Amino acid sequence: MRKPSLALAVLSAAFAGIAATAPSASAAVSAAGSACPDGNFCLWPTFASYPTPVETPVLVTSGDWSGNADGFVFQNTGSRAVDVEYTTYLNHGTVPVDGTVCVTRDKFSRQFFYNPTTVHKVTWRAANTC
Repeated sequence: MRKPSLALAVLSAAFAGIAATAPSASAAVSAAGSACPDGNFCLWPTFASYPTPVETPVLVTSGDWSGNADGFVFQNTGSRAVDVEYTTYLNHGTVPVDGTVCVTRDKFSRQFFYNPTTVHKVTWRAANTC
């Protein structure tokens, strides 16, 4: 497993200070160090929450969501897959790269972005397939 460098860890801490903007009532933040509640997509701000959450997620949503939430570790505990639109920042944060990833339900496993990333949109699919 690849460990983040000291510079990446410092950058992660800086990103952790930026809160998610949640326009929808379905987006809420759960208790510190909590697992992703069943039926939600969650995003944590740093690698500290991989593989076990030790901090408050910056995004917890059970419905479609749009805004800006910075994070590294994510998980889907819903019964349907989600499409996650994001911008990841390469080359020490100087090169933005947009992308979309489909995330299926995996209640016991978290996944992560390798670089500082801003999630812009979460869209729930009809089924748990990509």
